[in-house]
Amino acid sequence: MKGAFRLAQGVDASGTEKLRSSYSVNISGVKALLSGELILPAAKKLTELLEEPVFFFLELPQENSEEYDIYYLDNCTKQVAAAILDRYGELLAQDGVSRFGFGSHKTEEELYFGEYQELSVYAPGNSVYEEALEELGLEGLSEADSIWELLSDEEPGTLTAVEIEGETVFDLPELLKNAGIYKAE
Repeated sequence: MKGAFRLAQGVDASGTEKLRSSYSVNISGVKALLSGELILPAAKKLTELLEEPVFFFLELPQENSEEYDIYYLDNCTKQVAAAILDRYGELLAQDGVSRFGFGSHKTEEELYFGEYQELSVYAPGNSVYEEALEELGLEGLSEADSIWELLSDEEPGTLTAVEIEGETVFDLPELLKNAGIYKAE
């Protein structure tokens, strides 16, 4: 999957033609930068590697604030996690303002899809995640590329909410309410 680096729909930054989908290993696990078309495949592939029971989390920015509301859906099977990604994965992958991920209640390993298409895998010493990222076409580097390094006062970059099929990430707490999602207090 080598090719031009693509921004997700809700992400805008200059100079990204120099970037590549890449990862690096650090003390807490793996840090990666994902081209837009790789975010959802990475979420699906890496979530499969977590031990059950798993949890889903969603961080949504509060209006006119730097703070985020955090929502959790606990004690899921991988089948439930896959269903969330099948139904809402494209929205989560393309959105610029939200952050999301999955984790294992059993091992405490966690996948965190953050701002500007960065992925943090909290799984010290577990190389299965590196192997999975290589299978997706990411290049292993001593330091993964980052959109953050391109941002400046002159070129600030922007993150925006996207709408897909009439839904935004801000609809997800209500859409997943019957499944048991709750807001962290």
